[in-house]
Amino acid sequence: MKRLAICAALAAFAFASFAQNSAKEISQKALDYSNAGESIDYLKRMIPQQKDGAQKRALLAFLGSLQEQLGSYKDASSSYAQAAGISAPNAEGMPKKTSPQLVLDAVRCALCSGDSATAESYLNSAVRNSQDETIQAHIKLYEVWSRLCKIESNSELEESVALLNAYSDFPSMKAVQPSVLLTLWYVTGQESYGKKLRANFPASPEAAIVGGSVQMTPAPFWYFMPKKGSALEAAAENAAESQSAELEKSDSGESEESSEKVQKQQLGLFKSRDNANALCERLKEKGFKPYITQETRPSGTTYYIVVVDENAKGDIGEQLRSAGFDCYPIF
Repeated sequence: MKRLAICAALAAFAFASFAQNSAKEISQKALDYSNAGESIDYLKRMIPQQKDGAQKRALLAFLGSLQEQLGSYKDASSSYAQAAGISAPNAEGMPKKTSPQLVLDAVRCALCSGDSATAESYLNSAVRNSQDETIQAHIKLYEVWSRLCKIESNSELEESVALLNAYSDFPSMKAVQPSVLLTLWYVTGQESYGKKLRANFPASPEAAIVGGSVQMTPAPFWYFMPKKGSALEAAAENAAESQSAELEKSDSGESEESSEKVQKQQLGLFKSRDNANALCERLKEKGFKPYITQETRPSGTTYYIVVVDENAKGDIGEQLRSAGFDCYPIF
């Protein structure tokens, strides 16, 4: 009788281990939460419990995708890299991704967080051994993007522009040509790149950015990317308009000094208010006082912008970055 009881207990234990929730079930439950922040917290609790490599790999990749959507690029890069480091097949019912693809996801998010050093370390990993033409095309593009993050002279900028121009016509770079053309349009300000993008890739998100119906994510990568030519001229015109506005404020009695100070820090721009709320909750947990402003573009799209007011010391941006948040000053 005792032996039967022991066997029954062992069988129950084996069944419990076998019945562990799959990555598909866990990811579906994560999406049932009211906001992205809660979904991410749930995944972080569940991932360490996974014994099967394929399930853990799939959940880490899924976690990275949610973190990327939320604008937590540093965390997303880490999640993608961890997933890429697990040698296992794709989990059933989950998106199919190879390890090189996950490495490139990690590179992209590292660049978006402004961390070109980490991006380059991933690019110099085994991903270079991939025989996939699309993977190689992304490696070449991301190498130029990483280089652009560190441009210090006009000659370096010219070299990158020349390389991107060549890539825009290479058949082997077709998979990333929309991104190549968008980068050229953004850096040079030349409308010819925008026209080529809209003509050749009209349904692409990059074409929507050029057309003004979609806004580029305000990541450090784009925020600090250098510009030249007509792009600089446009920036100069905007600066002149701003200076004129400042003079008008000064004439009307407003302080020029106060207008030049940082008024607040922007931490995210979302189409989904739930995602904006999730970011606010994360900020509140760290002791900050965020709030959401709303902006409707001419296209009719409404965006929810998460901001935190500057403090008396003028170091709220530094505090936010130290706490792991990307932010951009609003004057």
